[in-house]
Amino acid sequence: MTPSLKKSLLAGLGLLALSGCASKVVNYDAIAQEAKRDAAMADESASRTIQHAQSKLELGRSENLAYYAPRHLAEAEKSLLKAQDMLTSGEADGVVKTQAMTSLKTLEAGLQVKQAIQRQLKPAFDHRKVLQNIKADEYFPGDYAGLEESLVEIMSLMEDQQTLEAEAEQKKLLARMHQVEVNTIEYIQLKPVKDLLQRVENKGGADVAPISWQTAQKSLLEAQALISKTPRAKGAIARVTVAATKAAQHAEVITDLTNQILNSSKDDGEAIALKMERWLYKISTALKHDDIRHLPLNQQASEYAKAIEELMRSQ
Repeated sequence: MTPSLKKSLLAGLGLLALSGCASKVVNYDAIAQEAKRDAAMADESASRTIQHAQSKLELGRSENLAYYAPRHLAEAEKSLLKAQDMLTSGEADGVVKTQAMTSLKTLEAGLQVKQAIQRQLKPAFDHRKVLQNIKADEYFPGDYAGLEESLVEIMSLMEDQQTLEAEAEQKKLLARMHQVEVNTIEYIQLKPVKDLLQRVENKGGADVAPISWQTAQKSLLEAQALISKTPRAKGAIARVTVAATKAAQHAEVITDLTNQILNSSKDDGEAIALKMERWLYKISTALKHDDIRHLPLNQQASEYAKAIEELMRSQ
């Protein structure tokens, strides 16, 4: 055994000792029996079996068994180190070979656990990838960390061969993942709208422009409902986001104008009316329309609309 491998094994054993009884591989007795049988049938030396176990251990680490099947990996490290010590101490070849074979078989069992986890928990891993792509871990780090912790706990159930319990817990986890996905998409898409509506509310929009305010609120709720139902419907979400943004902007425009009117003094009333008239007169000038400022503003707007329609038809 190389010094670096032995050092790694000792580190693994330290973790094993810290975890105590919780590190026990659930089917260890069956693994040990199979190892004993295969060791007796194997036509090779104990040293050679140790080499095979070392190779399998390296494979297990490269396959990230520390994540998928940590108890199997730790138990295999323990058995391999024990086999090496037994060989050095001059123990009988058959006993050493059985110990090394136990390490090898434990690693094989751990690799099977990984395959089972990747197969059964594929929905959870796929959903986690979606969350990573939308950077849920950055927007909601606490919630995302909780999901990761739960996923590890479910994998632990799988390592203990509690597949039914793992499936039940996966369903709960997927529901939580969906909510984090919804929260993330809503934050990305609608935070500017919510910030704008907060600004409108601070200006008193809910009181001075209640119709526009309620329209904006309704538009926001519709966007939230769509995101909650289908957070991956990018096109539809983009459309409702635009609609909610425009509704919020409209509410601010009406709130600002209403506040200007309500806060004006008696002497400012005419100035405001003339300003509105000038807005319409700009259209009149662009159309080269007759001066009709003597008409009520709504009639002026109607006349200008007719002129624009005639202009469009003539082109």
